[in-house]
Amino acid sequence: MMESTTLCIHEYLSTYTRRCIDRVILLFSLNNQLDVVINGKHESVGSNLIVINHSDLYQITNAEQLVELIIPVQQFAEIDQSFFHCYYNFKLINSSEYINYLTLTMIEQLSRLNDTKSSNIIEIITILNKEAKIKQDFIYVPSIQSESNLLNEITVFIKAHVTQPIFSKDISNSFYISAPYISILFKKYLGISFKHYITSLKIAASLAELVHSKETIHAISENMGFNHYPNYTHQFKNHLNMTPNEYRKKFMVLQRIPVKLINEDVSNYIPYFESISVEKPLPSNQVNIELDQLTYKDIAKTPTLFIHIDDLMDIVQSTLNTNLNFTDLSESYLMINNVSKLALEKLNFTGLIDFIDSLFSNNVGIAIRVKSSHQFKFIQDIILQYLKYKNEHHYQQSNSNFIMLFDAEHLSLKEINRLYIKVKNLNIRIKLAITVEGVIKQTHSLKSAFDILHRFNFDFYFIDIEQKEVKSLLNKKSNMFNHSMSYFDYYNQLIDASQIHTSKFVYTKLTKKCFKLYKENTPLETADLMCHILIMLNRGSGVGYELMPKDNMDIALMNRHGICEPLIYLYQIVKPFIGKPLSIHENYIVFKDFQNIHILLFNSLKHRFSPQEVHKFVLRPHVLPTKAMLFIQTLNREHGFIDYALPPLLNETYIERTLLRHIEQANTPKAEIKQFIRTANPLEFELHYDELKYIRISPF
Repeated sequence: MMESTTLCIHEYLSTYTRRCIDRVILLFSLNNQLDVVINGKHESVGSNLIVINHSDLYQITNAEQLVELIIPVQQFAEIDQSFFHCYYNFKLINSSEYINYLTLTMIEQLSRLNDTKSSNIIEIITILNKEAKIKQDFIYVPSIQSESNLLNEITVFIKAHVTQPIFSKDISNSFYISAPYISILFKKYLGISFKHYITSLKIAASLAELVHSKETIHAISENMGFNHYPNYTHQFKNHLNMTPNEYRKKFMVLQRIPVKLINEDVSNYIPYFESISVEKPLPSNQVNIELDQLTYKDIAKTPTLFIHIDDLMDIVQSTLNTNLNFTDLSESYLMINNVSKLALEKLNFTGLIDFIDSLFSNNVGIAIRVKSSHQFKFIQDIILQYLKYKNEHHYQQSNSNFIMLFDAEHLSLKEINRLYIKVKNLNIRIKLAITVEGVIKQTHSLKSAFDILHRFNFDFYFIDIEQKEVKSLLNKKSNMFNHSMSYFDYYNQLIDASQIHTSKFVYTKLTKKCFKLYKENTPLETADLMCHILIMLNRGSGVGYELMPKDNMDIALMNRHGICEPLIYLYQIVKPFIGKPLSIHENYIVFKDFQNIHILLFNSLKHRFSPQEVHKFVLRPHVLPTKAMLFIQTLNREHGFIDYALPPLLNETYIERTLLRHIEQANTPKAEIKQFIRTANPLEFELHYDELKYIRISPF
């Protein structure tokens, strides 16, 4: 008989690093205390539901009142034959509360010696398959995300050669490191030996072939790269307490797998059982928006955008010049990082003045990084000459802006102080900024760095948090940071510690590395982008993007052919909400002006769903106008996502301008107008996979 499905509540639990084999484990804490390491990555999840997949490497570092549900692989394979080619991303689960409810219900039933419903397990598996399953073309082998880039690269190599014999000498030869150092890496960052990592992974990977093929055990052993057949059998028995042949025979027998409660006494947890009977949560793909019950107390702040460019001449001398109309965006600046590439000899000064004017007239300012006193003098002369050519009074009254960014990686604090005073003495409108990481490097403590920053009182404080050196620097300077934190956690912690207003901070350059759910070599989903936009609206701080991507991790406003990426459209869509009193929820935003109702529907990070699922949003009719015009904009993979119309693979390929124009014209959010006449029926909107909708309801 196969092992049972087991349930257990651990009052306290910590474990050594283990490989999850022949099971899927669900974990959640009753008192919000759960810290785990999954595949080398630290996860502090509180009360969230965690899924440990078959083949995952995991360690529970700290847990209290931990509910553990262990389901044998056989249960999953009976429902889905492709199980071994899938894994579950717990961050995609919408119905975690409902799964927790089902799990606690089973514990309560078993504690009263009642036979629990096997349908509960089936229902849980069905929910996981619906909401969190990620299919692959190959057998699932987890990717390691440790703090060591070298170790991560080694595990990628192992993953690619998992069906071959792998020895430490192979790793040594491929990565030019010694065998002892390999052992040190695995022990230090994963808490497991190199040999155990390889062997356990091979055993886990062999199960698919064992149960889905008619190959002999000897052949399977060879296919998985074991040097000797007896070694495979021996290692298999060590991990699963049975031989491969015994496992195969028992797996093939269809049977009702019992559910067992490990705890002898769960009386201490009766309050949790009583609470679940009060109100049963339900998994649902429908959201009711009760317009008459909403409170409008959230104010969307204005974010500041910094658009990174390498060479100003590339823009001046190209068709991009006419496309750089960011009037519909937020407050925006072109960020010139390399003054030496201004190359003014290629452009007469009048032409440069006209270009700057065109930017200012489109509400786009210019920010210039200053790395030396010589560069400062050069930039100062440009600005002063510009003011001579233009009516200075007019300039002072307009919304035009120059920003000087003092790069403290290259300038000493004494130099910055001197240049700061020089600018102030000019008595002209120039905003000043500084790179925070450079100040931290030049001071003995974070407190000293913050004292200096406060003393200067800059308009903006840039922090390039995604630089590896910056994270290491912050870890060294303060114990409030640790490697398990995300880039955004570092950013927030730094802002809080500095006591500088959030609106003054700038996330120097945002890349895809900042997004936890980003899938390599794929565009960011609307849920990711909208999460980022909401953070910007909430904080009103600054952020830097590339104008065009330099590599596949960059987040850019345009692709390399100069066609808008969805981020531009998102900023355009949210513009009506900026500065307004809003009602902000997990997957929708509402505000009302004098006549109109504005609604933004989107998938939150917690409410991603499968491509087949449709999300419904329902508005009750009695709060709507008798007759109304609906203006609807839809952003999805067919409307506004250039990477699906023109794959990034073609970024380096020449494409005729006429063809690009057709693609560009077709690559905009879908816009439509509909009529609404109030009846007894509610007003419904559907949101499909990876989609966002803006709706304006206007009476007529």
